[in-house]
Amino acid sequence: MSKQDSNKTQNNPQIYQTMDSTKCSKLADSNPKINLITIAENATEIFYRLRWGSQIYCPKCGSIHIYKPEAGKLHICADCDNRFSDTSGTAFHSTKLSLAKWLMAIYIFLTQSKGVSSCNLSRLIGVSQPTAWNMLMIIRTCLKIDLNLTDVGIIDEVYLGADWGKKPSKEKYKKLPPKPDNVDDSTEQIWIKHQFYRLASEDKIPILGISDYNSRSIMLEGFPSTFTRNAVRSHINANYECVEEWVTDQSNLYKWITGDGYMHHVCDHSKGIYRSDEGYSSNRIEGAFSHLKRVWKGVYHRFSKEYAQLYLNEFCYRWNGFEDDIYKRLKGLFELMCWR
Repeated sequence: MSKQDSNKTQNNPQIYQTMDSTKCSKLADSNPKINLITIAENATEIFYRLRWGSQIYCPKCGSIHIYKPEAGKLHICADCDNRFSDTSGTAFHSTKLSLAKWLMAIYIFLTQSKGVSSCNLSRLIGVSQPTAWNMLMIIRTCLKIDLNLTDVGIIDEVYLGADWGKKPSKEKYKKLPPKPDNVDDSTEQIWIKHQFYRLASEDKIPILGISDYNSRSIMLEGFPSTFTRNAVRSHINANYECVEEWVTDQSNLYKWITGDGYMHHVCDHSKGIYRSDEGYSSNRIEGAFSHLKRVWKGVYHRFSKEYAQLYLNEFCYRWNGFEDDIYKRLKGLFELMCWR
């Protein structure tokens, strides 16, 4: 668009369509070469293309008859008189950060196989650590995990947290409650051992993992307290009714599966059996747990129980979409952040 045409559009309100530059058409390709340099130089064009596609429309009524009287002003719908900006209804609305920093943060968030910490992100895009932490939490809040289970599923559990066996004795004894009066010298060591077990379980995050046997997709769900058989049973029956067969290990948490009408395939790891008699294995969810522990130890080091589910959703989103190309992942996450 020339300067004369731009001035006419600014001075004379009229219906207009989105820009159709060569730069935008290249960014709309099915597999464009996207990197941090491309995002930094073309942030506005990339955001415009991801937000509107090839035609701007009203988010309220869907009309394509849009007015823009002056440069820098709000879009106006000719049908419903709705006023909106390019960031209205998105996670980027009313933010003081530039679109380039947001898109760079999303790109780094998607391309790191084990995630990115707020300290590392702050150095990469040039913002403070609290700002980077808030950006990551906004992205995690917008994530949506879809687990399409078939007739065979895998269940397993894991406790994520510090290893109490490697903690110094001084730190352990500092967390002990006052010794009750009914504990004497002969039973003191037994009482201390039980307290250590209790404190170790409270310090860790119990996570229940669900995986589809016929695909890569997983779902990790944090429990508010330690696992119980009734809690796991009610959760599975309420949310995963479509599954007919379950593959588990030898844990007592899953003894109810056969009695509730499911077919149960057991892999007894205590006896060195990692494949059931029917040929089923739970190695897929075990591999996800192994990767999750490396992410927790190597990238984040720790996260609180309050935000544990958001971090688990991030891990599942990255794990389930690992085979997709970067442009598909970028567009998918951007759509989630635009329609939150």
